Amino acid sequence: MTINVNNQLQSITENSSIETLLEQLDMITNGIAVAINNEVISKEKWDQIFLDDKDQVTIIQATQGG
Repeated sequence: MTINVNNQLQSITENSSIETLLEQLDMITNGIAVAINNEVISKEKWDQIFLDDKDQVTIIQATQGG
């Protein structure tokens, strides 16, 4: 199935959780936030929320600055 991650199409297997997606993308999970279809998902639920075809996923990386 195909989802949109930060405005880029990604192919993932069915029954993929947010956690599975982040592993597939080789993302470090510290300091990031994830939203599905404009709804922020708490980190504690990443292994419980499964993605659907055509979902819009936004991954935001916290940055340091000054």
